[in-house]
Amino acid sequence: MNTKESPNMNLIFQYLITNPDLDEKRGPIEGRSRTEVYKEMTDISSRSFQIYADQIGSDYLFSDEPVYTKNDIGRDNVVPLFECLRVIYDESFDKYDKVLFADTDIVVNTDQNIFDVSDSEVYGVLESDIRTESSGGYNTWDYDDSVFRQFCKKYEWHNVPITPSFPPSHPSRLTILNTGVVVWTREARLRARELFDDWRWWYFEGPQVHMSIMNDQPYISGQLMKHDFDLGTIDQTWNDTPTHYFNPDGEKALGSNFLHYTGGGNKSVMIDQYHRGLFPIFR
Repeated sequence: MNTKESPNMNLIFQYLITNPDLDEKRGPIEGRSRTEVYKEMTDISSRSFQIYADQIGSDYLFSDEPVYTKNDIGRDNVVPLFECLRVIYDESFDKYDKVLFADTDIVVNTDQNIFDVSDSEVYGVLESDIRTESSGGYNTWDYDDSVFRQFCKKYEWHNVPITPSFPPSHPSRLTILNTGVVVWTREARLRARELFDDWRWWYFEGPQVHMSIMNDQPYISGQLMKHDFDLGTIDQTWNDTPTHYFNPDGEKALGSNFLHYTGGGNKSVMIDQYHRGLFPIFR
């Protein structure tokens, strides 16, 4: 762990937990085993965040073992996604003023300090605020009424409010945070530890709908709304996907602060761009 001194004690946390049957259940990516791709992707992402942590004076922690989800890891292949809740429930994180959780399919492309971007309790980029060159945002619930109804069914059963987003954010029927990049203050983490419903109740009980509605992202977003957290929204450049631009190698696509290669095939693009030397942080 980097122990460089800084005015505030902040932490960047990443993890990768792979199930033994990952390759069998989800199949290869671009002809390579999914496990192999994930491990190479994670090595690239982790090294970029370690460099970034040194630049901004933050601690850095990477884990490849389940801690928060260790007792449930065999119940379902979606369970590892909820390991991100370690940010809330691991008391060893309590010494930090802020903690950034970042997915391992992200490459850092800035030396600007994300911990200075907002004073909100929790902040990140909303799904509905992420726009692409070829279409709208990631907010399928605004384009497909059946998806919205599934969200409502799950949320209402768990007593989660249906909370729209309004300007200056992009108007949307639901406030859903992209949980691949989230900054939590200490106060928010402690309050979430006290107030959040158990994720097991969310995932294993009530309506069983599409996995994209069952996973950590709608769960965390719903809990933040249910318990009236101060959720701050930050610019798309902190969570942008190069392959959603017409030219993924272009200046516009690779100009964001955090380059997030969400989606199976996009992870191969990230690895290819790394080997072609397109990421300045490694130069």
